Amino acid sequence: MKKWIIIGAAVTLVLGLVGSGYFLLSSFGGSGGDEEFLGEAAVDVGGAPIDVELGTVSSLLVLDATVRPEPGKALKAPRGGTVTHLWLNDGDEVEQGAPILNVRVPSETAAVSDDEGGDAAPAFTEVSLYAPAGGTIKGMGEVQVGDVLEPGAAVATVAPDRFRAVATVPANDLYRLYDDPDDIMLKIDKGPPAAECAFLSLGSAEGGAPAEQGSEDEFSGETEGGGGGAELSCRVPSDLQVFDGVRGQMSVSTGEAEDVVVVPVTAVRGTSEEGEVIVVAEDGTEEPREVTLGLSDGQLVEVTEGLEVGDTIMDPVPLDPRFDVPGAESEEDLDEELYGIGG
Repeated sequence: MKKWIIIGAAVTLVLGLVGSGYFLLSSFGGSGGDEEFLGEAAVDVGGAPIDVELGTVSSLLVLDATVRPEPGKALKAPRGGTVTHLWLNDGDEVEQGAPILNVRVPSETAAVSDDEGGDAAPAFTEVSLYAPAGGTIKGMGEVQVGDVLEPGAAVATVAPDRFRAVATVPANDLYRLYDDPDDIMLKIDKGPPAAECAFLSLGSAEGGAPAEQGSEDEFSGETEGGGGGAELSCRVPSDLQVFDGVRGQMSVSTGEAEDVVVVPVTAVRGTSEEGEVIVVAEDGTEEPREVTLGLSDGQLVEVTEGLEVGDTIMDPVPLDPRFDVPGAESEEDLDEELYGIGG
């Protein structure tokens, strides 16, 4: 009896192993209905022919913005000297060209000899430092009569009671800024209604500094470059109540084109200036064609040269074979994704 029990258990074990093997074989691509499942799970990346049509492209770029005071212009002492008189104090309003303080500097004329024929004593003259712009004097609180200034030292800044809004432009979105934008709307979070904001500058700024680079304006003083992110700045209207540091959004119009040849951006390799599409002929043959591109709103792109209404192209455009690496997703990767196994 014991012998038959052992033989029965062995047979049961063998049948169980055979069944498990069949399941594993089916799971890993063996014959059976799972082939259809794997086929359905594959991603279809092929395009379909579409006709080229006329359309309208209105490109808007919406950016997070921060309000900052105008940087103002520096009041410098080109030749240094000793402070002899303060005409105005920190926080005073001043008009451009008004005197702010006097300094005593060595005279550019010949030195004067003393009566006893000794060494010549240096001659001094007193000069005034004038406001480089109209606005409020800032940063001069510690300057006192008798202080000695180094040549080229910045004594204070004169800044207007104005603000600018500054937004960081993602690097790839710079392709959408074909020219200096002339239509910017600024909306302050939990603030007054949106208002027009006059373009000031577009340039790179290091560490998120105010974007006064790229173009010289009335108060930035000088143009400078630098690393970091590209920043767009606009002048906040004087009648829009804002405060230093409040946040909002800029809506930047980068252009509009009506009744022009447009195609989906997915049908073009490249989205700025030049691109390539796959044209489908009447007999079904396909050929690549270079096109010249215009405005884009992120969904559609204007084609200024290379296509006409009625042409047929592939959408989405097939992957460029130079970047479509065969075997990038192997069967082993697919098994891991579908079944959570591997390694």
